[in-house]
Amino acid sequence: MIDIMQYFKPYTIVPGQKLLIPGSLLYAQVFPAFWRLFSSEHEVLNEEAVEVQGPLKRFAVFQDLHRGGLTVTSESYKYYLLPSGECTNSVKGKLPSAKKAGPLLSLGVHKHADWQKVRRRRDLKEILPLWFRLAAMVPESCRKTTEISIIGEVLKTAHHKVIEKHTTEIVPTLLSLALAGFSDCFLPRIYDEEYQGILPCSAHEQKSVPFSLLYDSFAIIKDIFVRQEGQCVDILPALPPEFPCGRLVNVALCNLGTLSIVWTKKTIRQVELNAEHNGEVFLKFCSSLSSARLREWSQRSLSGLRRLSLRESLEIKAGTTYLWDCFHK
Repeated sequence: MIDIMQYFKPYTIVPGQKLLIPGSLLYAQVFPAFWRLFSSEHEVLNEEAVEVQGPLKRFAVFQDLHRGGLTVTSESYKYYLLPSGECTNSVKGKLPSAKKAGPLLSLGVHKHADWQKVRRRRDLKEILPLWFRLAAMVPESCRKTTEISIIGEVLKTAHHKVIEKHTTEIVPTLLSLALAGFSDCFLPRIYDEEYQGILPCSAHEQKSVPFSLLYDSFAIIKDIFVRQEGQCVDILPALPPEFPCGRLVNVALCNLGTLSIVWTKKTIRQVELNAEHNGEVFLKFCSSLSSARLREWSQRSLSGLRRLSLRESLEIKAGTTYLWDCFHK
């Protein structure tokens, strides 16, 4: 079935960078021989020196976007900072399985995700899958609206362009939001501390880390590729020309199940729905497509195969997997 084999693990080799701990509302500042743990209010929660003789080689800090937490490595040690704030030398039994990670997005870029190099390249095909996964891992306790500010207005503008399907304007707006609203290692912020000319200059103090900015951006990114309104699911409703191919897997749909899609040359190729509820669903595709092959699996065995008009809704049963492919105009 549809899957993404890529493992998302962005990293930095620059000592002292502040990194969000995936799966939490905490961030850490890590040096080769010292680390600090901060709350979203910039309060130091814990700090510890690492007994090691420097200078060290191969120092790096990785964000695990499948299981959560940070991995800190060098030639002399390896330890982990977990979403709970615990520092440990082993994650056995302390983090969920990477196989259960979802949702995931891939736009065809497989470069090593060194945050400093990602920032310099400014390629949203590389940035957006990392951004999407970081946003998906923000705890639901962060459900609050991004505070009214200049960056909050940029967020609203980006969502408006997605909803209104201004496809040629989506990527430039999201790139501006990524550069101004997030640091080098993608820690969210209200004000652009680098004064890049994206936002009006302001000398405000960063009172707290606006994790809600990251949380709210999840829906914006998802709506580019899949948008649900009740039992109607719009497939690739606002796909920008900059994203000609990609995969989106394990997106939860309310009262339906989980959805995965594959597209190439800006055209949908496969849609997979793992139904978790009984009911009716209507998948909305671009108007040029008229029919598709539909296969059904129940208890891992093929239970149905037919040609389906894309103008029809489909009755689904919980526990059944549905796969649309071989689309025809």
